[in-house]
Amino acid sequence: GMRCLLQLSKAPEDEGLTVKEIATREGLSPAYAEKLLRLLSRVGLIHSVRGSTGGYLLNRKSSQITLAEVGRALGNVPTTQEICNRFTGNRTSCIHIDDCCIRSAWATLTQMIENFLERTYLSDLIGDETKIRQTLEARVASQFIRPG
Repeated sequence: GMRCLLQLSKAPEDEGLTVKEIATREGLSPAYAEKLLRLLSRVGLIHSVRGSTGGYLLNRKSSQITLAEVGRALGNVPTTQEICNRFTGNRTSCIHIDDCCIRSAWATLTQMIENFLERTYLSDLIGDETKIRQTLEARVASQFIRPG
């Protein structure tokens, strides 16, 4: 889904891309690309235009669509509660349910991921990979600078 959105982000603003074009560019089957595009359309990130020059278009500029919105559309980051309920071992509930250091670490990590996704836009992922990595790493590093 993210790859489909990035293809639409790279296309001229007023020109849609067809399912076939997106699928071909991303090496996906047209059926799978169409499934992803319908999902993204259902949540309002994109829309389709019919006709010989039709296709899919972003509903907003890529600089206005956060990765958090995309993540929510495609499945989201698992919450602490989901992790705790899913990985209980051989028991119905985790043996650490009342006092868990892993839960604290996971909750902190989840919050950091969500903050990053809320501050990162599709447009931030367009360009040269090295430059994108440097920009994103600098953004993350600025969160962790400790005084003193």
